[in-house]
Amino acid sequence: MRGVDPDLHLFSGGVPPVGHCGEDEIRGLEVVTMVTTQGGTMVEYNSAKEEYYAEMVAELGEEALKGGKLPAVPTREEVRQLLEVAEPGRDAMILRLFYATGIRLAELTARQFCDIFYSERTIFIRSGKEDKDRYVCADPKTFEMLKAWQGDKGPDALIFEISDRQVQRIVDKYGEMTGISQKYEAMGRSFSPHSFRHAFATHCAENGMDLFTLKKLMGHAFLETTELYVATSMEKARKEYEGSHELMGEHGR
Repeated sequence: MRGVDPDLHLFSGGVPPVGHCGEDEIRGLEVVTMVTTQGGTMVEYNSAKEEYYAEMVAELGEEALKGGKLPAVPTREEVRQLLEVAEPGRDAMILRLFYATGIRLAELTARQFCDIFYSERTIFIRSGKEDKDRYVCADPKTFEMLKAWQGDKGPDALIFEISDRQVQRIVDKYGEMTGISQKYEAMGRSFSPHSFRHAFATHCAENGMDLFTLKKLMGHAFLETTELYVATSMEKARKEYEGSHELMGEHGR
């Protein structure tokens, strides 16, 4: 996400715009009690607005919603760079799985081989965020790599015997190796495992994926959260510019 318009109203019900949400705006809303689990903890939402705010926090980070650093969204070329420099084996598989599926960090480290359906090219995200199970898809090469990586490991084995912190270090390593971390740090953006999720959603949206399909793959409760990737994408604007600006004629528009 290259930037979020602080005045962009994403929720027709009147949720405060991004950059202006906080506890004061949520407090006192009408009660529509929803009890769910998040990482094993019971979470009670007092309204749909509060649940939407919680989803936005999960997607962008609370700091970003309050005017802080936004997550970095690597370009297609930058993702290719990261995948190319990653050490073959575990590191390469982790980065590729993040980008191929758009799953969250906690979802990646919790996955077992029994969650993979090779013939259908889907992965079951069991007890994902807020206890909303879903399936995600990936490309044939990713499944080939997963099958080779599984070898003789049993179905109940974790795909990666690794902690969230170790994954963060792996992503940091290749972000710094390629200079991508430094670039986005200079821009006031934060490069992290979640950046692959943002790249997945942004690139799929730019390539014309139906929003309802993208919402399902991302595991969003609200379509407005998914629409954020379309609202902040520059791809359509760039194409319109290339087809409209007079100077583009110098390059054979």
